[in-house]
Amino acid sequence: MIAVPWYVIDQLGASVIFSSFYAVFTLLSVFWVMYAGALIDRFDRRRLFIGLNAVCGSVALAGGFYGWATGSLGLIPALMVMGVTLLNFNLHYPALYAFAQEMTDAQHYKKIISRLEIQGQSTSMLSGALAALLLEGVAADHEVLLMGIPVVFPFEITRWSLHDIFLLDGITYFISLMLMSAIRYRPLTPYYPEPGRVLDRLRTGYAYLRSNPWLLRFGMLSYGVFVTVLVEDRVLLPTYIRQHLSGGADVFASNEMLFAFGALCSGFVTGSVLGRWPAVYGVSVLMTLMGLLFAVLTFSKSLSYLFVFSFVYGFVNTAVRILRVQYLFRRVENGKMGRVLSFFKVTDTLARGFFIALFSLSWFHEGNQIRFAFLILSVFLLVCALGIWQTARPLLAEDAAGGHRSPRH
Repeated sequence: MIAVPWYVIDQLGASVIFSSFYAVFTLLSVFWVMYAGALIDRFDRRRLFIGLNAVCGSVALAGGFYGWATGSLGLIPALMVMGVTLLNFNLHYPALYAFAQEMTDAQHYKKIISRLEIQGQSTSMLSGALAALLLEGVAADHEVLLMGIPVVFPFEITRWSLHDIFLLDGITYFISLMLMSAIRYRPLTPYYPEPGRVLDRLRTGYAYLRSNPWLLRFGMLSYGVFVTVLVEDRVLLPTYIRQHLSGGADVFASNEMLFAFGALCSGFVTGSVLGRWPAVYGVSVLMTLMGLLFAVLTFSKSLSYLFVFSFVYGFVNTAVRILRVQYLFRRVENGKMGRVLSFFKVTDTLARGFFIALFSLSWFHEGNQIRFAFLILSVFLLVCALGIWQTARPLLAEDAAGGHRSPRH
């Protein structure tokens, strides 16, 4: 996911094509997101992960072997592998949190969510470092940026082709498959899969949210920061770095690493520090901060500010996720968690599709005009933050009254 956007935008020079593909694919995936939630609540979550890793690993290996056999990867094979990866993300994260809730005692929700973030962001930092070194290679005694810090390697690192990266990616999927297969556990949270058709189960999830309108509003608006993450990282940042800051792949990868480092720090401190606030207020304040930082990015040409921005962005993204998921864990029963998260994911996907389609217009890719996209996202985040703040009082009143969980089956 780091390599493909940079490869298509920088090496193939197809930024408008990439943005258009991403927009269309994102909007079409809405139907998959709705179906994914029903799958998560219907089937064994561990087996879902095993199946996902088998499919995605096979696709990544197929792309790698295709490139190895033909000598290079064109635009279409690269986008196909990325498309399957995006579909995987839409099922992976709701399934991950539902699985974690299923086998975690309520008093440990905060701890398990933080540890999941720490583990995930540690691997993101590693992948960012590898991307910085492999996407363009490093000559002996040549300076390269790692987390914004100039590093000189006394030896040469040969540039990897995209199909080599796909082969490595495919291998890691199958390593994950073996690890998931070895997990043995007993559910701690009662879990009663609903029988019946997918459509009926979707209706049940939607009815649950309609009966909890303030929770519905909080869940939809709190996805705002996650909407901007994928739009900024996959669509805006490569063009912004190349055309506005005149940077290279090491700058792009350094931002990925700093984002992950900020998220890693957040995983350690959010539960103990920010967890003392009511989650709704915490999410609103953090999203307001990001809205203001986005506005500054529009008018800045400083690499140092971009690096600071990426660190804070990673911190805020993870803090919002921890506060948000911890709150939903306490409000939503496990048997409906997959559909609830997927319904929120639908709104996230529609918003992302809209912004990606908007920013795929050729006007944004002329000169350095991509920077104005950050100003638009700034306004979006501030509006979401205000809407979340307005839900705080009724949600806290519901919490004091014991919440509005629907009855178990």
